[in-house]
This record gives sequence, structure tokens and C-alpha cells, in this order.
Amino acid sequence: MDRIFLYRVQKIMADYTAVLMSIYWPPMVQVMCAFVSLGYVWRKRSVTKDPSYGLGWFSPWSAKASSQGAVPQLWIAQFAFWDQLNAVLSAPPSPFIPMVLQTPLNNMVVFWTGLIAYFYLHTRFKQVHYAGICLILCSCLVGVLVELQGPAAKICDGLDTAQETLTNPALPVQEATRWLVGNASDECTSGLPPYKDSNGQVIYIPLGTLVLMYGLYIVAVVPSAFSNCYKQKKLKQVNLDVMWSFFWSGMWQVLWGVLLYPLNWVPWPTPTGHNEATPAHMGQDLKDSWTCFMGTNPKPSITTCDSEPAYLWFAAYLLFNVFFNLFFLWLIKRLSGTWASIGSILCGNLCGFFSQYEIFAGKSAAALTMEQWMALVLSSIAMWVYNIEDETDINGKSVYGEKERGDHRYDSAGPLGLEPDADEYASDDEPTAQARLSGS
Repeated sequence: MDRIFLYRVQKIMADYTAVLMSIYWPPMVQVMCAFVSLGYVWRKRSVTKDPSYGLGWFSPWSAKASSQGAVPQLWIAQFAFWDQLNAVLSAPPSPFIPMVLQTPLNNMVVFWTGLIAYFYLHTRFKQVHYAGICLILCSCLVGVLVELQGPAAKICDGLDTAQETLTNPALPVQEATRWLVGNASDECTSGLPPYKDSNGQVIYIPLGTLVLMYGLYIVAVVPSAFSNCYKQKKLKQVNLDVMWSFFWSGMWQVLWGVLLYPLNWVPWPTPTGHNEATPAHMGQDLKDSWTCFMGTNPKPSITTCDSEPAYLWFAAYLLFNVFFNLFFLWLIKRLSGTWASIGSILCGNLCGFFSQYEIFAGKSAAALTMEQWMALVLSSIAMWVYNIEDETDINGKSVYGEKERGDHRYDSAGPLGLEPDADEYASDDEPTAQARLSGS
């Protein structure tokens, strides 16, 4: 649901998506995260009776950050950087790509996460894992090909001719018939699907622009894949507290959003032309984006802002997004970055299903084709196949699970002073950081 609601907001604010994802999204998500974190701290304090679960838990140097004690903020800053880079790079192309195609394109993160995990984390996959990843890539292909293929060219040519003929007002044709033929002609396209704005109107976009936007969207997946692997390493290495790292990565993401804001000055293509934001007009651009966010068109050339209240759907998005990100982080720690990427594909399937309905996706909603239903079935089977066996490290040990004292197979000389263990990465006998300090 968070993907659908965000897509709906991006359609409304199609000319301000970079501002949305760099200036509005990080702090607003963090406000939601702060409320959830307060509930977590209160719950831990009431259950454990541990007085250290208080406001001190929110400290960037909190001893409760991990079972090894405080951790370097540089780790958490990198959590946020790769996520924010993904958000900023995927913002400009998102309005151009139908939700039903965003799902299979997002699924490509599994391939990149697996590839990075193999070299960066030394994860070793088995035949069932490769089969599962291949099934996912096949599902992407099935879902996309039907959109690229479209109807035969002669059908579209015939509809265009019929539409031109019916424009003659002297012909005794009912208005409903004219509308049906005109609508069918607009929808009859071969190649990349036509762009629909938040009002459901089809707008012509040059093929070169569409290809550029699809390419940028695919590239934006790569930072997300590296983020998954980096999070797996650090979450497991010191048994990092998921909620604490979630809270502080959100704080860093606010800063990264501001620092990456200059990407908003790149003249990206927009549905109405190209991005005209410049440093000299930053104040006015921020003002216009807020006007659009609140449901009013800031200038005559922008016509989508008043179609729906963007702030309302963005609030709904935040509610779902904060829990999705939290659960996703927990799955990375409990299992792996690749597994969490695989698991999120099932979320993508639900996303594709709900995106058919205007009540969720707005007027740009579109029904799934038979081929797209098959793509969802294939990706679901991929989840089943992938889970037949565990992922392992270079010594054949499962990477799933977490260790109380931290998983020292991921250790390296660094701020915590830990070195890789000599006993094949076993960590059951490793002391915690607190034990080291007390001399026990």
C-alpha cells in the first residue's frame, strides 16, 4: 500500500517529485519513526524494568545500540545514504512508469543484491537460489513484454483512421461512440505504455524521454541493493538494535535529503516539459511545491495538483511506509538482504493487485492483463523455490539467524577493535563490548 499511495502522490506532484523525496519525505517519515520508537522504548522499559531504556536510548552513542555497546555513526550514515540516493534517483522517472511496471522493475533488486552479496559478504548460493532468482527475472520479462508488445500495428492504424473520420460533425454518430473510438485509439499503443496524469488524461511523451526515464529507474535500484547488503553486515556483526538503527538512519536521511537536494536542479524531463528548478529560484520552487502539496496548482502550466489532496495520500503513505521499512530491516537482520529482497516481491504482488483499483491508485489505475497475472504467479513460485535451502557463507554455514554477542564472521579491524575470529567465524565464545570494558 505504501508504494501505491506514493505513486499516487507522485502523479499529483509530477513536476515536484525530487522536492517531495528530498525535502518532504525524510523528515515526515522521521516524525512517524519517532512515535514508533517512543512506543518501543516504553515497552522495553515496562517489560525489562531496565532504567537505561529512557531518553538516553535516543543518544547517538547509546550503549543499547548493540550487544557490543555504542556503534560508529558512520555505519548508520551509510544506511541512510544509499536509501536516500535510491529515493532521489527514482523520483524523476516514477511518474512516467505505470505502477504495474514499477513492480517488476523493482524486483531486479534481487539480482543486484545477490551479486553484491556474493562478492561483498562472501555469501554462497545453491542451485535453488539461482533458480529462484531466474524465475524472478522471468517474471519481470513476462510482465514487461506484454506492455512492450501491444496490439498489432494495423489495429492501431485502423482506430486512428476511424477517429479521424468521426471528427466530422456531419456524420450521424452518437457522442458515446465517438468517445469509445477516441479512447480506444489513445490506449492502442505499441512499445512503452502511454503516460497518464493524475486526472487520467493521456499525455504524449517522446519515446526517447520514456527510454531515458526507464533506464534511470533501473539504475536507481543498484544503490538499494548495496544498502541491503551493507545493512546485513552491520546488523549481524554486533547484533545491532533494529529500532535504534532505524531511528538514527532516519535522522541521517533528513541530512542526506538536504545535501542531495541539488540533484533537483538537473533539467530532468517532466510530463509537461523539463525541470526548470535552479538555485536562483529555490525559494519560489519550494513555495510552489508546497502549494501543489496542499492541493492547488501553483501556476497555469501545472494542472495536476488540484486533482486530489496530495498531503492526505502522503499521510496514508507515511503510516504504511514506516512499518514496511522497519519490518524490512528486521528481516535483513534475521535472515539476509537477499532474502528480504525476495520477500518484498510478495509485497510487490499485492501492490500490483491493489493498483488496479481507483480507490487506491487514483484515476491512473489500470487492470492487470493475463500476462501480468502470470508474472505475479511466477514471482510467488520463486519465493517458494528460493526457500528450499538456506544461504551459506564460504564455510558452508547458514547466514540466517542472529547471535547475541554479534556475528564475528563479518568483523574487520575498525572502531570497535574487533578482528576476525580464527575458529571459522564462530562467535558463541566472544565477549560483549561491555564485558571487555569490565575486564571479565
